Amino acid sequence: MSFLKKLPGILFCALIGGLLTLSGLPMALMFGPIVVVIIAYRFKWQLSVPKHTLTFIQLTLGTSVGLMFNQVHLGSADNLVLLLIILVICLAIQFVVSFLWFHRHIGWTKEEAMLGAVPGAMAAILALTDHTKTPPQKIVISHTIRLIVLIIMAGFFIVGSDKATFTEFTLPEMTLLSSIWLLLIVALGLVSGLLLQKIHFPAPFMLTSLGSAILVQSFVSEPIAFPMLLNELSMVLIGMNIGAHFVVFPFASLIKNAFSSVQVVIINVILTVIVALSAAYLTGAPWTTLVLAWAPGSMEAMTFAAITMNVDAAFVMSNHILRMLIIQSIPSIALFYSERKQKRKRE
Repeated sequence: MSFLKKLPGILFCALIGGLLTLSGLPMALMFGPIVVVIIAYRFKWQLSVPKHTLTFIQLTLGTSVGLMFNQVHLGSADNLVLLLIILVICLAIQFVVSFLWFHRHIGWTKEEAMLGAVPGAMAAILALTDHTKTPPQKIVISHTIRLIVLIIMAGFFIVGSDKATFTEFTLPEMTLLSSIWLLLIVALGLVSGLLLQKIHFPAPFMLTSLGSAILVQSFVSEPIAFPMLLNELSMVLIGMNIGAHFVVFPFASLIKNAFSSVQVVIINVILTVIVALSAAYLTGAPWTTLVLAWAPGSMEAMTFAAITMNVDAAFVMSNHILRMLIIQSIPSIALFYSERKQKRKRE
């Protein structure tokens, strides 16, 4: 099916997502297309995405996140190192508990459990499942359910909390010069990603574009903006990709996997709250803000929750950027060396 034949479906999903966004639904540009694809499938209308969609999503999200890196603040320097250490500890706890739950309690394979346990990185996980040829349906359902539950639960953690006072994050305006620098960043991310792909490095484009954005922005005085339209399009495409995985399961299997995923989310949220309370005691930071910053959901969802709840969105975003760097780098590097090791054994 050509791109032009798929375009009406993409536009329709974007329209529904846009309408739901106007109604105030969080992450509507992603959730709307999920629902549209599932309903369309019941009426024998298969909505699919173009061939290189995952590469586009990786480049888009990696670049946009990288450009935010120099414009967010982690708070006072006195607590910076301690907060980073606790963030890593929190990530490790979330991953280990989720992996053991999926592998030992539910019976997933080690590959499925590892990818399902990564705490919040939908685009990266989709790319990794595509690279490893791991059946993605259960993994995608797990991450989607996690995202939905976290958005619902986020409000409960922030009620009655003290409002943090950090610098607000604002997007710079697009100019001709910033657009040229942006094209350079995307080109660097694409070329370096293709080079890594040549040596079978899994899902490289988000990491290379993120690194290119940070590198170029650090040497350029001109603020570089990223078109919000491309970010929104990537969210629509992610939603359509997720919806395509949902239609594979019979209803009974879907409910079973969703229930297991909810259990994992609840356990991880409880653990995150415990870690956040401990960190708040040590640093004096609002524990509710720390919960949003360290919750195992996507950066977009948790930052959106922080903005709508009028808490420190810059702090939340910066923590999720660092978390994204860690959780996208480690699985990719681990898979890369695992494949190299297996290849040497075969030789």
